[in-house]
Amino acid sequence: MNRRGSLVIVVLSAACFSTLAIFTNLAYAEGVRPLPLLTWRFAIVTALMAVYQLSHDRAKLVSGARDMKAYILMSITGYGAASICYFYALKFASASVVAVLLYTYPAMVALLSWLMYREPLTKNRLLAIALTFIGCALVVGLLTSHVSVTLRGVLLGLGAAFGYSIFNMLSHTLVGKRPRIVVMTYTFGLSAIALAVVTFASGESLSVAAWSGRLWVLLGLIVLIPTFAAVVLYLRGIRALGPSQAAIVSTMEPIFTIALAAVFLAERLTAMQLLGVLFVISGVVAAEWRTTTPVATDEFAAV
Repeated sequence: MNRRGSLVIVVLSAACFSTLAIFTNLAYAEGVRPLPLLTWRFAIVTALMAVYQLSHDRAKLVSGARDMKAYILMSITGYGAASICYFYALKFASASVVAVLLYTYPAMVALLSWLMYREPLTKNRLLAIALTFIGCALVVGLLTSHVSVTLRGVLLGLGAAFGYSIFNMLSHTLVGKRPRIVVMTYTFGLSAIALAVVTFASGESLSVAAWSGRLWVLLGLIVLIPTFAAVVLYLRGIRALGPSQAAIVSTMEPIFTIALAAVFLAERLTAMQLLGVLFVISGVVAAEWRTTTPVATDEFAAV
């Protein structure tokens, strides 16, 4: 596939990822709780991705089981934790704000890489951190007299970005040679198990007996579009673009989310918040721009 085709695929992937916050908010309107919704999302998409991988390369999926300890660590401390924070953040902040807060993760990866692996803080990375900080401050209203979201929503949104940063770094250092779709299949499956345990421990139920037909449709959309299709498209797109350039293109995701939230959730950002969005996106571009020592954000784009 040529670069132009790969570019289109990554843009489509970003558009798919952007629907997660929209479908999740619509599902909440049907009365579902975050933990059961997350658990079923991961359980079903694990089955889909396993079938997909088995039909393409069974040997790689089977051999991937050798890194089970790494997947467990990534599921508990990274992807699973990030997903919980993200889904709960949508309870306390708008979909648009949460989408922007999630995209602080490249700046977090740059800081964590410096703290943990002594990777140098290049000019690009320092610029990314500065732009991201200013952008987030504008988006959540810290630099204006109007605070647009609750502290809980901000902390959960940043918690999602932090968990996602941990996942990206661990996937890069622990299972960097495994095919990304194999890593995601095991991570989704183990996250589903962990979330089921958390759900029962918190006194909630995984029963779907009371679910409405609309809720089932929304779950199906969450599984198929912002999870399965988004991941498969993104991983196909990076083959020609490479992870860094694909990550830059994927910054269209919060823009798509903001547009969809305006249409389906009647959300509106202020002019200062929109300026903050531009700062955050610029920060991602700065962090991912080609350098001699790439930031270890790996080949993933969202929760």
